[in-house]
Amino acid sequence: MADLVLDYALLHSLAGSMRELKSKIKTDVDAGSRRSIVSKNGTVVSSAEIGNTTLYGSLSAFFAACHSPFNDSMELLDKLADTFDGIAKAFFDVDADVAGKVDTGRLQAHIAQWQSDTAAYQHYLDIKDKSVKFQYYDEHGNLVWGEIPLWSGPAPDQPGAMPTSIDGTSTVGTNHTTATTDANGNITSETTTVDTGDGLKYTETTNYTYKDTNGDGKPDVVDYTSTITHSDGSTETITKATQDNGTYVVTSKTSDGTTTSTVTPGANGGTHDVTVDHDGETTTTDIVVNDNKTSGTKTVVGPDGTDVYTGNPQTGQWTLSSHEDPEPEYEYYPPTF
Repeated sequence: MADLVLDYALLHSLAGSMRELKSKIKTDVDAGSRRSIVSKNGTVVSSAEIGNTTLYGSLSAFFAACHSPFNDSMELLDKLADTFDGIAKAFFDVDADVAGKVDTGRLQAHIAQWQSDTAAYQHYLDIKDKSVKFQYYDEHGNLVWGEIPLWSGPAPDQPGAMPTSIDGTSTVGTNHTTATTDANGNITSETTTVDTGDGLKYTETTNYTYKDTNGDGKPDVVDYTSTITHSDGSTETITKATQDNGTYVVTSKTSDGTTTSTVTPGANGGTHDVTVDHDGETTTTDIVVNDNKTSGTKTVVGPDGTDVYTGNPQTGQWTLSSHEDPEPEYEYYPPTF
């Protein structure tokens, strides 16, 4: 089966064309009323300008017949344009988010390579003028000194400044990521912008904080706050905060309200997740990982009922094994005596 390819730039452009068509139709519809005849410029034409009363009556009847369908078409064009534009922006936002995450990973890899090259160059500077001296007997039996330099061959290239930006290579559009880092090369802030050039734009800025909870000198907990401006102009703020016991809370704030997920770690990498959405409805997700850590179950209890999955928690591949509808809501009727 062929992969589904969605040209959201074309859908976005088509939505704009529909709105432009609607504005042209609206001019003619608003200028005429029922049986009025409208000129190319949107002005009402009188019978005297037509000169023939029979022709004028026929044209008037034509405009009267077209008025209602064209008036209805404006609303339909609006709905169809909104549908096309909504699909285009939804798919674009998903692709832009993925493109940003890919760029961040590539930038982190470039920073890691820069750190390795910098360490190698510093090692060269430390040993380039040093050598190991030793004594040996020459062919005449004399004890003489020899020397072996610690570095031989050409000097490595000196690394430049740490990379702090990268251009994307995806087909989503023009995407660019810039970042700031701490002394250890950890990204502390980054901004990704994806722009198709024809009206679709996505921006995400994320600030990171790092924690070393086991005292080994390396961060093992990464928290963040992301501010996202979607292609439809709406904004979203996502925050992850980790508590001392390992439980972390992810909060998403939009114009619709706030959604909060509290995730508690379990045995073998399992989790207990309680999510309360902006409507106040609660969904609980429990992932139980077996001792082999490659199999387990996922149980989701929410407004739509209970779903139980089996699969591989390491890869996130789950197969639905059972579903149970929620209990029906019964209305209470007080007894009558």
